[in-house]
Amino acid sequence: MMDDRGFDLRTRFAQRLARDAGALARRYFERELDYTAESKGVLQDWVSVADRSVELLCRSQLAAAFPDDAMLGEETGGDIAQRTWIVDPIDGTLNFVHGVRYWCVSIAFVEDGVCRIGAVHDPLHDELFFAVAGRGATVNGQAMRVSSCASLDRALVMHGHVARQDLEAHLRLRRELIAAGSEVKDHGAGALMLAHVAAGRFDAYVEPHMHPWDAAAGLLLVGEAGGRVLPYPGPRGMRAGGAVIAAAPGIYESLASVAGWT
Repeated sequence: MMDDRGFDLRTRFAQRLARDAGALARRYFERELDYTAESKGVLQDWVSVADRSVELLCRSQLAAAFPDDAMLGEETGGDIAQRTWIVDPIDGTLNFVHGVRYWCVSIAFVEDGVCRIGAVHDPLHDELFFAVAGRGATVNGQAMRVSSCASLDRALVMHGHVARQDLEAHLRLRRELIAAGSEVKDHGAGALMLAHVAAGRFDAYVEPHMHPWDAAAGLLLVGEAGGRVLPYPGPRGMRAGGAVIAAAPGIYESLASVAGWT
């Protein structure tokens, strides 16, 4: 494990990078910089020049600051190494290309397989959600905590779904959550929904599979804000990702029981 100075440098850098990446993404969103959306060949899976440009900015800044660290990005791939930055340049691209103001930049720093720094930046609302393992979680520098919700029939649960996931299983879980009394929604940007669980705005997030660029930073936020999370990633390792449950402690067991994931 690196010394304190090296880690503190990366902590400060992660915050700057998240804001820089968010500022560039916003320029595309507001059409100061033009772009066209493209399909990745999967139903409702979109990418754009904006995604690629923001990821390139992250890759170039990381290479200049920490040339020995690896980077894994959603759009351009990369390596998993002892020290790895995991980047989603625009999480919620479907929202982004439709002009919906719910998307973010997600950046995680993983060392020896453990996420130690997480940053989720919502540039449209000027909010930087930030966590360091063992040091708590903040939004714009102010400490945040998960909600005190203690019952599913009082819960606002985010239930993520994308086309690669089994639709019937998704609908079964959604029905069971609704039958338990939960309000169930999906705002279409997993990293930002996890950040909002950490901030106590939503009570839980559940999804059968998330890639690390969508999940790593947000899960650290929830854990450092006092929430409970399903161990992540799954048995195939960080690159493969896994199932996600992130919730207020008072409803975690009930939610995990309904989902049937352990």
